[in-house]
Amino acid sequence: MTDLIQINHQQIEEALIPYLKQHLSLEVHATLASTNLYLKQQTSLVPWQAVIATQQTGGRGQHGHVFDSPFGGLYLSVAVPFEKSKPVNAFRYTAAAGVAVAETIQATLQQKVRLKWVNDVYDYQRKIAGILTEGVLDTEGTLAGIVVGVGLNFASTIATQRIGNLSQAVNAHQVNINQFCATYLNRLAAGLAQADEAIGAHYCNWSAIIGRRLQNGLVITQLLADGTLILSNGSQVAVGQKIDFKEELI
Repeated sequence: MTDLIQINHQQIEEALIPYLKQHLSLEVHATLASTNLYLKQQTSLVPWQAVIATQQTGGRGQHGHVFDSPFGGLYLSVAVPFEKSKPVNAFRYTAAAGVAVAETIQATLQQKVRLKWVNDVYDYQRKIAGILTEGVLDTEGTLAGIVVGVGLNFASTIATQRIGNLSQAVNAHQVNINQFCATYLNRLAAGLAQADEAIGAHYCNWSAIIGRRLQNGLVITQLLADGTLILSNGSQVAVGQKIDFKEELI
């Protein structure tokens, strides 16, 4: 198992698509406080600047929640390209990353997963990955970069209460962290090349969110391109608002 979690910069780069071989700038660290924070603290961000760690000492999730990040995980943050002349749709990046994680888990580990609105990946009611999208502002308060981080317990032997473990599937299929990482990056790049509507459609397929019933009896009828949910009574639930599903995902 130890060999499967040894990050090898060269192996990752060799498995990248030609576009990323040309544009990706990758740093590898054994331990960081937070891969997202590390990128946000750089003096300047360029698209496809990325950093990987196998452990975080200060991992964060949405709303400042603690994200358990034991050794043996995959914690990867990427500065993604965006058009400064257009309004930023943050859901686009979270959704594309979620789809890329789900596709990578299915392709490499043959494991069934679902996306939970808005930024979690679940396997049989266990959270196995989380996504955090953050903006980076310059000194004038203008958006200078967007960082998308993904964290998952790839093959840690340390059990956590907040996140499940992929180690059984990793060991069974002998998938190393470099294969997994390159596959994710390739699929993220492919996803971000698509329009918002296409990304949203893929997200819907992986989340099975349309038609789901909430605790209050209302049903989700539509997902807008910005991640907003439309309910059966015509009301809307924006990204960041809390909702309670009647049943778990799987």
